[in-house]
Amino acid sequence: MALVASGVAFLYYYNGERVALHLGPESRIDSPLALLLLGALALGAGLVLLGGLLRAGATSLLRWRARRDRRRRDALARLRDEGRRHLWAGELESATRLLVRVVEGAPEDIDAALALARAHEERGEIESARRVLETARAQHGPDPRLLSLLGHLAMLRSNAGAATDALREATGVAPESPRLLGELAEALAAEGRFGEAVEAARRRLAVEREPGRREHAQRAWLALRYREAAALGETPAGNEALRRLVSEAPDFVPAVVLLAARARAAGDGRTAERVLREAIQRRPRGVLLEGYRALHVASGQAERALATLRDACSGNHLAGPRLTLARALVAAGKLEAADADLKDLARDTPRFLRDGNDIAPERDLVTAELALARGHDREAANLFSRAAAGSHRPFGYRCTACQRAVGDWIDHCACGAYGSYEWVV
Repeated sequence: MALVASGVAFLYYYNGERVALHLGPESRIDSPLALLLLGALALGAGLVLLGGLLRAGATSLLRWRARRDRRRRDALARLRDEGRRHLWAGELESATRLLVRVVEGAPEDIDAALALARAHEERGEIESARRVLETARAQHGPDPRLLSLLGHLAMLRSNAGAATDALREATGVAPESPRLLGELAEALAAEGRFGEAVEAARRRLAVEREPGRREHAQRAWLALRYREAAALGETPAGNEALRRLVSEAPDFVPAVVLLAARARAAGDGRTAERVLREAIQRRPRGVLLEGYRALHVASGQAERALATLRDACSGNHLAGPRLTLARALVAAGKLEAADADLKDLARDTPRFLRDGNDIAPERDLVTAELALARGHDREAANLFSRAAAGSHRPFGYRCTACQRAVGDWIDHCACGAYGSYEWVV
């Protein structure tokens, strides 16, 4: 600054004449050159200073706004986390109230929208949940998580078509997602579109890598193939699909049972017998043993079942095959052999009980049938009554997936598992 002042003073001393500065056609300033230069320098410095002040103010304003936005985001994140904790704890009203504030304050927060939709769903407010997801979908586009939940809600409303549309869009975005492909297969099956459902299930199986999930995907694929064959009915296409399924998955019991039943209904007892016998040789399941025994008893040839049933009893400690054999012996008129087997079972009953297997109802039922065959009606009546009052229904079934019990075998459980019902014994 001192140098500038010295320079101006020097210029003023050696050139103090006045000069004219024209500001316009009618405006001029007469002043020494040194003063004009000093004014120009002062004006430039003022403009630089003003620019710096403006830039510093703008920077401060931006920083203040960033801090404010950050504090706002942090506050909403805390509300979202608290809402999720309430949701997890089952405090649905509190969760909904908090998550609504988050979604209204931060419509771009997709996790909050998903959590709010879940809260509405658990409160039974399916339409409210759907509106939340549709709003988020308009904000974020075809996000697979949103579409998956939309498909789930559509299934709850029994609108399988809407579920299929949402899940098709989701698999278009994430075609390698086993979860989305599984959900799509379920939605297609609910529509009765089993051919497409089987294909979606096959794609899921192809991309599934985790062993436990792959096993589940395999069972789901087989179940859909079975449902497709069953839906086709007793037509050439349906029977061929069923035979192919049994050939490729001989341990899938529902297909074996249905194929044997169709053969028996068509008067082809030999095929029914062969299908059941081969399945029993692989694993003596209750429904197969009972079907095999009933097939021969109905034809008046109960003795023909004995060899296969004896084989089913060897090499294992299962009670079911032994009970079925005793029952077949009674039907074949071999009462002494049946009596001997029942006495052996009575001696082994404590061992089965230690394993958590109460065979008393089944044993009492077969003993009652033996007593009836011998003409001991009163004894038979007492035994039938005791069998009915036992710990479970004689020769009843229990789902291995959810432990639901039924009296007669069915191909699938209410929990969704196919082929999961096994004899209680």
